Amino acid sequence: MKYTDMQQFIRDLNRGKLSGVILWRGASAIDGAPIVCVATAFNGSDNEKTGAMVQQFILPDPVAHGIEVNGARPAKISAWLAATGARAICGDCPHAWQLNETTGQYEKGACYVREYQAPAAVLGAIARGSYPIAGVDFPESWIQHLAAGRDVRLGAYGDPAACPPEVSAQFVSRAKTRTGYTHMWKSAFPGARRNAWRMRELVMASCDSMADLHAARDAGFRGFLVTQAGIELGGRSVLSVGAHIAGAMLCPASDEFAAIAGRKTECAKCGACSGAGGKGARMPDVFIPAHGATGGRIVSDACPATARILERMGA
Repeated sequence: MKYTDMQQFIRDLNRGKLSGVILWRGASAIDGAPIVCVATAFNGSDNEKTGAMVQQFILPDPVAHGIEVNGARPAKISAWLAATGARAICGDCPHAWQLNETTGQYEKGACYVREYQAPAAVLGAIARGSYPIAGVDFPESWIQHLAAGRDVRLGAYGDPAACPPEVSAQFVSRAKTRTGYTHMWKSAFPGARRNAWRMRELVMASCDSMADLHAARDAGFRGFLVTQAGIELGGRSVLSVGAHIAGAMLCPASDEFAAIAGRKTECAKCGACSGAGGKGARMPDVFIPAHGATGGRIVSDACPATARILERMGA
Protein backbone atom coordinates (compact mmCIF):
# COMPACT_ATOMS: atom_id res chain seq x y z
CA MET A 1 0.00 0.00 0.00
CA LYS A 2 1.30 3.43 -0.95
CA TYR A 3 0.94 6.24 1.58
CA THR A 4 0.52 9.83 0.42
CA ASP A 5 -0.69 11.64 3.56
CA MET A 6 2.22 11.99 6.00
CA GLN A 7 0.15 13.26 8.91
CA GLN A 8 -2.29 10.36 8.62
CA PHE A 9 0.65 7.97 8.33
CA ILE A 10 2.16 9.31 11.57
CA ARG A 11 -1.20 9.18 13.33
CA ASP A 12 -1.60 5.54 12.31
CA LEU A 13 1.85 4.79 13.75
CA ASN A 14 1.15 6.60 17.01
CA ARG A 15 -2.22 4.88 17.43
CA GLY A 16 -0.84 1.42 16.71
CA LYS A 17 -2.71 0.95 13.44
CA LEU A 18 0.73 0.43 11.92
CA SER A 19 2.98 -1.63 14.19
CA GLY A 20 6.21 -0.31 12.72
CA VAL A 21 8.14 0.80 9.64
CA ILE A 22 11.22 -0.33 7.76
CA LEU A 23 13.54 2.67 7.70
CA TRP A 24 16.20 1.03 5.52
CA ARG A 25 17.20 -2.31 4.04
CA GLY A 26 20.47 -3.23 2.38
CA ALA A 27 23.90 -4.76 2.91
CA SER A 28 25.39 -4.91 6.40
CA ALA A 29 28.46 -2.71 6.87
CA ILE A 30 29.86 -5.62 8.88
CA ASP A 31 29.80 -8.51 6.41
CA GLY A 32 27.62 -7.43 3.49
CA ALA A 33 24.71 -9.72 4.40
CA PRO A 34 21.13 -8.48 3.81
CA ILE A 35 19.75 -6.67 6.86
CA VAL A 36 16.89 -4.32 7.73
CA CYS A 37 16.53 -1.33 10.06
CA VAL A 38 13.08 -1.25 11.66
CA ALA A 39 11.33 1.14 14.05
CA THR A 40 8.46 -0.08 16.24
CA ALA A 41 6.50 0.82 19.40
CA PHE A 42 5.40 4.26 18.27
CA ASN A 43 2.36 3.85 20.51
CA GLY A 44 4.40 2.91 23.59
CA SER A 45 6.76 0.27 24.98
CA ASP A 46 6.41 -1.79 28.15
CA ASN A 47 10.17 -1.84 28.83
CA GLU A 48 10.44 -0.97 32.52
CA LYS A 49 13.98 0.41 32.33
CA THR A 50 13.77 2.48 29.16
CA GLY A 51 10.19 3.69 29.44
CA ALA A 52 7.92 4.31 26.45
CA MET A 53 10.55 4.75 23.74
CA VAL A 54 10.27 4.09 20.02
CA GLN A 55 12.46 1.03 19.43
CA GLN A 56 14.90 0.75 16.51
CA PHE A 57 15.99 -2.79 15.60
CA ILE A 58 18.77 -3.87 13.24
CA LEU A 59 17.90 -7.38 12.10
CA PRO A 60 18.70 -9.92 9.38
CA ASP A 61 16.42 -9.91 6.37
CA PRO A 62 14.34 -12.99 7.29
CA VAL A 63 13.43 -13.87 3.71
CA ALA A 64 16.98 -13.57 2.37
CA HIS A 65 18.36 -15.63 5.26
CA GLY A 66 15.64 -18.28 5.13
CA ILE A 67 14.50 -17.69 8.72
CA GLU A 68 11.34 -19.69 9.29
CA VAL A 69 8.08 -17.88 10.03
CA ASN A 70 4.86 -19.80 10.63
CA GLY A 71 1.74 -17.71 10.16
CA ALA A 72 1.40 -14.93 12.72
CA ARG A 73 3.96 -16.46 15.08
CA PRO A 74 7.40 -14.98 15.91
CA ALA A 75 10.22 -16.03 13.61
CA LYS A 76 12.30 -19.05 14.56
CA ILE A 77 15.56 -17.15 14.94
CA SER A 78 17.53 -19.69 17.01
CA ALA A 79 18.91 -21.67 14.05
CA TRP A 80 20.16 -18.49 12.37
CA LEU A 81 21.83 -17.34 15.59
CA ALA A 82 23.50 -20.70 16.17
CA ALA A 83 24.79 -20.81 12.60
CA THR A 84 25.95 -17.19 12.21
CA GLY A 85 26.42 -15.79 15.71
CA ALA A 86 24.41 -12.76 14.55
CA ARG A 87 27.56 -11.50 12.84
CA ALA A 88 25.67 -9.41 10.26
CA ILE A 89 24.01 -7.26 12.92
CA CYS A 90 26.26 -7.58 15.99
CA GLY A 91 29.70 -7.87 14.40
CA ASP A 92 32.46 -8.67 16.88
CA CYS A 93 30.62 -7.40 19.94
CA PRO A 94 32.14 -9.37 22.86
CA HIS A 95 28.69 -10.00 24.32
CA ALA A 96 27.24 -11.51 21.15
CA TRP A 97 26.93 -15.21 20.44
CA GLN A 98 30.26 -17.02 20.81
CA LEU A 99 31.59 -19.89 18.70
CA ASN A 100 31.84 -23.26 20.40
CA GLU A 101 34.75 -24.81 18.52
CA THR A 102 33.77 -28.30 19.64
CA THR A 103 30.28 -28.18 18.11
CA GLY A 104 30.97 -25.62 15.40
CA GLN A 105 27.86 -23.75 16.53
CA TYR A 106 27.49 -20.35 18.20
CA GLU A 107 26.12 -20.18 21.73
CA LYS A 108 24.45 -17.41 23.72
CA GLY A 109 26.92 -14.90 25.11
CA ALA A 110 26.42 -12.19 27.72
CA CYS A 111 23.93 -10.08 25.75
CA TYR A 112 20.86 -9.36 27.85
CA VAL A 113 18.41 -9.42 24.91
CA ARG A 114 16.05 -12.39 24.68
CA GLU A 115 16.16 -12.90 20.93
CA TYR A 116 13.10 -15.15 20.92
CA GLN A 117 10.94 -12.29 22.20
CA ALA A 118 10.88 -8.82 20.57
CA PRO A 119 13.48 -9.52 17.81
CA ALA A 120 11.67 -12.70 16.76
CA ALA A 121 8.30 -10.95 16.76
CA VAL A 122 9.64 -8.09 14.62
CA LEU A 123 11.29 -10.55 12.22
CA GLY A 124 7.97 -12.33 11.80
CA ALA A 125 6.25 -9.06 10.96
CA ILE A 126 8.97 -8.21 8.41
CA ALA A 127 8.54 -11.60 6.72
CA ARG A 128 4.76 -11.13 6.55
CA GLY A 129 5.13 -7.69 4.97
CA SER A 130 3.47 -5.95 7.91
CA TYR A 131 5.73 -2.90 7.86
CA PRO A 132 5.67 -0.21 5.15
CA ILE A 133 9.10 0.42 3.62
CA ALA A 134 10.74 3.82 3.28
CA GLY A 135 11.34 4.67 -0.35
CA VAL A 136 8.80 2.07 -1.48
CA ASP A 137 5.55 2.56 0.45
CA PHE A 138 6.21 6.10 1.69
CA PRO A 139 8.80 8.78 0.84
CA GLU A 140 12.19 8.57 2.55
CA SER A 141 11.87 12.28 3.33
CA TRP A 142 9.21 11.38 5.91
CA ILE A 143 11.73 9.55 8.11
CA GLN A 144 12.84 12.76 9.81
CA HIS A 145 9.25 13.46 10.92
CA LEU A 146 8.28 10.03 12.26
CA ALA A 147 9.89 10.38 15.69
CA ALA A 148 9.40 14.14 16.12
CA GLY A 149 8.83 14.91 19.79
CA ARG A 150 9.26 11.23 20.72
CA ASP A 151 11.83 9.32 22.76
CA VAL A 152 13.89 6.92 20.64
CA ARG A 153 16.08 3.95 21.51
CA LEU A 154 18.62 3.23 18.76
CA GLY A 155 19.71 -0.40 18.57
CA ALA A 156 17.16 -2.15 20.78
CA TYR A 157 18.78 -5.19 19.17
CA GLY A 158 21.62 -5.12 16.68
CA ASP A 159 24.29 -2.44 16.34
CA PRO A 160 23.26 0.82 14.64
CA ALA A 161 26.66 1.00 12.91
CA ALA A 162 25.69 -1.98 10.75
CA CYS A 163 23.52 0.50 8.81
CA PRO A 164 24.37 3.81 7.12
CA PRO A 165 24.72 6.49 9.85
CA GLU A 166 22.44 8.89 8.00
CA VAL A 167 19.49 6.56 8.55
CA SER A 168 19.66 6.89 12.33
CA ALA A 169 20.65 10.55 12.13
CA GLN A 170 17.62 11.39 10.04
CA PHE A 171 15.29 9.32 12.22
CA VAL A 172 16.29 11.03 15.51
CA SER A 173 16.81 14.50 14.06
CA ARG A 174 13.58 15.79 15.62
CA ALA A 175 13.30 13.37 18.53
CA LYS A 176 12.80 14.70 22.06
CA THR A 177 15.21 12.22 23.63
CA ARG A 178 17.40 9.43 22.30
CA THR A 179 19.64 6.68 23.58
CA GLY A 180 22.00 4.49 21.59
CA TYR A 181 25.12 2.34 21.93
CA THR A 182 27.69 0.81 19.62
CA HIS A 183 30.44 -1.74 20.10
CA MET A 184 31.62 -1.17 16.54
CA TRP A 185 33.75 1.84 17.52
CA LYS A 186 36.51 -0.70 18.28
CA SER A 187 35.51 -3.28 15.66
CA ALA A 188 37.83 -5.18 13.36
CA PHE A 189 35.28 -4.61 10.57
CA PRO A 190 36.37 -1.35 8.90
CA GLY A 191 33.00 -0.41 7.40
CA ALA A 192 31.14 -0.77 10.68
CA ARG A 193 33.94 0.97 12.61
CA ARG A 194 33.83 3.90 10.20
CA ASN A 195 30.06 4.14 10.62
CA ALA A 196 30.38 4.08 14.41
CA TRP A 197 32.91 6.91 14.37
CA ARG A 198 30.55 8.94 12.18
CA MET A 199 27.85 8.39 14.83
CA ARG A 200 29.78 9.76 17.82
CA GLU A 201 27.25 12.57 18.23
CA LEU A 202 24.37 10.08 18.33
CA VAL A 203 25.47 7.02 20.32
CA MET A 204 27.59 5.97 23.27
CA ALA A 205 30.70 3.86 22.86
CA SER A 206 30.00 0.56 24.62
CA CYS A 207 32.99 -0.11 26.86
CA ASP A 208 34.01 -3.31 28.64
CA SER A 209 37.06 -2.08 30.58
CA MET A 210 38.67 1.08 31.88
CA ALA A 211 41.09 0.86 28.95
CA ASP A 212 38.09 0.92 26.60
CA LEU A 213 36.66 3.94 28.38
CA HIS A 214 39.89 5.91 28.07
CA ALA A 215 40.25 4.94 24.40
CA ALA A 216 36.66 5.94 23.66
CA ARG A 217 37.19 9.32 25.29
CA ASP A 218 40.36 9.85 23.29
CA ALA A 219 38.38 9.11 20.12
CA GLY A 220 35.76 11.75 20.91
CA PHE A 221 33.03 9.40 22.14
CA ARG A 222 31.17 9.46 25.41
CA GLY A 223 31.46 6.03 26.99
CA PHE A 224 28.98 3.60 28.49
CA LEU A 225 30.94 1.21 30.70
CA VAL A 226 29.49 -2.12 31.85
CA THR A 227 31.18 -3.21 35.06
CA GLN A 228 30.86 -6.70 36.50
CA ALA A 229 27.87 -7.29 38.77
CA GLY A 230 28.21 -8.96 42.13
CA ILE A 231 32.01 -9.00 42.39
CA GLU A 232 34.69 -6.96 44.04
CA LEU A 233 37.55 -5.27 42.25
CA GLY A 234 40.63 -4.58 44.33
CA GLY A 235 38.78 -5.50 47.50
CA ARG A 236 36.05 -2.90 46.93
CA SER A 237 32.50 -3.37 45.70
CA VAL A 238 31.75 -2.50 42.10
CA LEU A 239 29.66 0.47 43.24
CA SER A 240 32.50 1.76 45.35
CA VAL A 241 34.88 1.40 42.44
CA GLY A 242 32.34 3.01 40.11
CA ALA A 243 32.00 5.98 42.40
CA HIS A 244 35.69 6.62 41.82
CA ILE A 245 35.58 6.51 38.00
CA ALA A 246 36.57 10.05 37.16
CA GLY A 247 34.14 11.71 34.79
CA ALA A 248 31.54 8.92 34.93
CA MET A 249 28.23 8.51 36.72
CA LEU A 250 26.17 5.49 37.73
CA CYS A 251 23.24 4.94 35.35
CA PRO A 252 20.27 6.79 36.92
CA ALA A 253 17.88 4.13 35.54
CA SER A 254 19.65 1.25 37.28
CA ASP A 255 18.60 -0.71 40.36
CA GLU A 256 22.00 0.10 41.86
CA PHE A 257 21.24 3.82 41.57
CA ALA A 258 17.91 3.23 43.30
CA ALA A 259 19.70 1.36 46.12
CA ILE A 260 21.88 4.41 46.72
CA ALA A 261 19.50 7.29 45.97
CA GLY A 262 16.21 5.69 46.96
CA ARG A 263 14.73 6.24 43.51
CA LYS A 264 15.58 5.86 39.84
CA THR A 265 14.39 7.23 36.52
CA GLU A 266 13.71 5.85 33.03
CA CYS A 267 16.00 6.17 30.01
CA ALA A 268 13.31 8.20 28.25
CA LYS A 269 13.34 10.78 31.03
CA CYS A 270 17.11 10.73 31.60
CA GLY A 271 18.54 11.06 28.09
CA ALA A 272 22.15 10.89 29.30
CA CYS A 273 23.08 8.24 26.73
CA SER A 274 22.66 10.46 23.67
CA GLY A 275 26.28 10.23 22.57
CA ALA A 276 28.56 13.25 22.32
CA GLY A 277 25.63 15.39 21.21
CA GLY A 278 22.03 15.81 22.28
CA LYS A 279 20.75 16.03 25.84
CA GLY A 280 23.74 14.22 27.33
CA ALA A 281 26.42 16.22 25.51
CA ARG A 282 27.69 17.92 28.69
CA MET A 283 27.01 15.00 31.01
CA PRO A 284 29.66 12.58 32.33
CA ASP A 285 30.20 9.14 30.88
CA VAL A 286 27.87 6.47 32.25
CA PHE A 287 28.54 3.11 33.88
CA ILE A 288 26.30 0.28 35.02
CA PRO A 289 26.88 -3.17 36.58
CA ALA A 290 26.06 -6.04 34.20
CA HIS A 291 22.28 -6.38 34.12
CA GLY A 292 19.32 -7.94 32.37
CA ALA A 293 18.30 -11.53 31.79
CA THR A 294 21.85 -12.76 31.15
CA GLY A 295 23.82 -10.33 33.28
CA GLY A 296 25.13 -13.20 35.39
CA ARG A 297 26.32 -15.09 32.30
CA ILE A 298 29.24 -12.72 31.94
CA VAL A 299 31.13 -14.89 34.44
CA SER A 300 30.23 -18.11 32.65
CA ASP A 301 32.81 -20.25 30.88
CA ALA A 302 30.33 -20.41 27.98
CA CYS A 303 31.45 -16.95 26.93
CA PRO A 304 35.27 -16.83 26.68
CA ALA A 305 35.28 -13.24 25.43
CA THR A 306 33.75 -12.02 28.66
CA ALA A 307 36.28 -13.96 30.68
CA ARG A 308 38.92 -11.83 29.00
CA ILE A 309 36.92 -8.73 29.88
CA LEU A 310 36.99 -9.77 33.54
CA GLU A 311 40.73 -10.22 33.38
CA ARG A 312 41.18 -6.72 31.96
CA MET A 313 38.86 -5.21 34.54
CA GLY A 314 40.77 -6.80 37.38
CA ALA A 315 44.11 -5.56 36.08
